[in-house]
Amino acid sequence: MSVQTNAHLLATQAGFGTTGLSAWIQNNVITIILLLIAATALWAGKNGNISKVVTIGACAVVGVAILALATTGAAMEIGAWLVGLFRA
Repeated sequence: MSVQTNAHLLATQAGFGTTGLSAWIQNNVITIILLLIAATALWAGKNGNISKVVTIGACAVVGVAILALATTGAAMEIGAWLVGLFRA
């Protein structure tokens, strides 16, 4: 067994690795996205480009709404409701 493999095994057994970081990112992905959007909007607003701030805000709302639909499983219910609107 190589030294690198031994080090990897020891780190895994000790609980070190990227699992904690990736789990934290997955649990907080929406918060991270919203913070990045807010920072971009504030930066554009600081420069006086208000139309860019409104565009970023509207795109963020639409994007988060679509992300929420995709992650909660409500997309199937909304799709059935939309089909029901056009069915006689």
